[in-house]
Amino acid sequence: MLSIGEREGVRVKTKYQDARILIVDDRSENVQLLQRLLDRAGYKNHVGITDPLEAVSTFESMRPDLVLLDLQMPDLDGFDVMAQLAPWISNSNGDYLPVLVLTADVTQEAKQRSLAMGANDFLTKPFDFTEVLLRIHNLLETRFLHSVLRNQNKMLEVTVRERTADLWTSIGQLEVAEKELRHSHEETIQRLAIAGEFRDDETARHIQRMSRYCFLIARQSGEDEETSEQMRIASQMHDVGKIGIPDDILRKPGPLTPKERSTMQKHSDIGYRILGGSKSQILQLAADIALTHHERIDGTGYPRQLSDEEIPLAGRVAAIADVFDALTTDRIYRKAFPLHEALDIMKEGRGTHFDSSLLDVFFECLPEMLSIKQEYEDRYLKLVKDESRVSRSGSEGQLVRRRSHVGVIDQPPS
Repeated sequence: MLSIGEREGVRVKTKYQDARILIVDDRSENVQLLQRLLDRAGYKNHVGITDPLEAVSTFESMRPDLVLLDLQMPDLDGFDVMAQLAPWISNSNGDYLPVLVLTADVTQEAKQRSLAMGANDFLTKPFDFTEVLLRIHNLLETRFLHSVLRNQNKMLEVTVRERTADLWTSIGQLEVAEKELRHSHEETIQRLAIAGEFRDDETARHIQRMSRYCFLIARQSGEDEETSEQMRIASQMHDVGKIGIPDDILRKPGPLTPKERSTMQKHSDIGYRILGGSKSQILQLAADIALTHHERIDGTGYPRQLSDEEIPLAGRVAAIADVFDALTTDRIYRKAFPLHEALDIMKEGRGTHFDSSLLDVFFECLPEMLSIKQEYEDRYLKLVKDESRVSRSGSEGQLVRRRSHVGVIDQPPS
């Protein structure tokens, strides 16, 4: 630490000996006095000029950390010099350039005008040497602290940008991972659903159609995208409980006996037991659909004889989607209903089998439903049908369409 001045026993120290200081005063003796004072204080980089017209060019060449400025000068006074230096001393660029005014003008107007134009401190001549050095030291300390803070802020901004970029990269990676996990989850669900459907002469195409019908009805009825998508995925497992139904019942070409029908209807409860109890939101939804998609609005469905809004929304949606797909696709023992007849049957179910408002939504989005049906039309069922028909009796092809209290059931004649 260097001694920067001694006067009347006062010692002042500084750590800013490398600071750049510009002195502007039209009287050379004043400039020389200040330079000698700065030299004794240990300041190494100071320049003094007596022509105020050179102030800007000198300023630009040395980029000072502090300006010591006189006010009363010919050609350009101190106010004019501050006006020319305004771009640097206004702090508009985030920098802090202090100006210390040293003048014999002791009027309040001069002091106020100087401070208004950007001066940071004001001393009147003749000045006390120690006070001048203390003011210089304090102004330089403020400048360099400001510079440190500004640099820290810049570093912080860079760090924030870098970490924000890293965060968005991580978020992107998480979104990709979540998408892959969701895809894997859905694929597992599809394969589980196919395992149940495969034993019932139905196809993966049925699952695709029915689940997309559910999404469309749900979305059109006002559910948000995420909820509708969850319903699409969950509805693929609506018949997974058929895994627990014996083949001789599940694949029976003729009508079922009351006992066999009772056994068949257990697939809803079996599906619920398979899927229920999971912490997964989608599997919870799938369990509800498996349990309730054969319920009817009038309470005559199965397995719980629920009615109206006792049936979860997903179950009511799935009921419409499942019956429509059953009516409009070929089965081993019968051809699909003509579209107009299938739609008439759907209309007959209003308020008894189906939720009336959801059935209205179904008809509103019928064109999109038919597009889905066409896009996911069964491609491999014909071979299965042909093989099955070989084993049938001479009455094959004579199909009887019957409607029961639990929905439309198409069966070959007994």
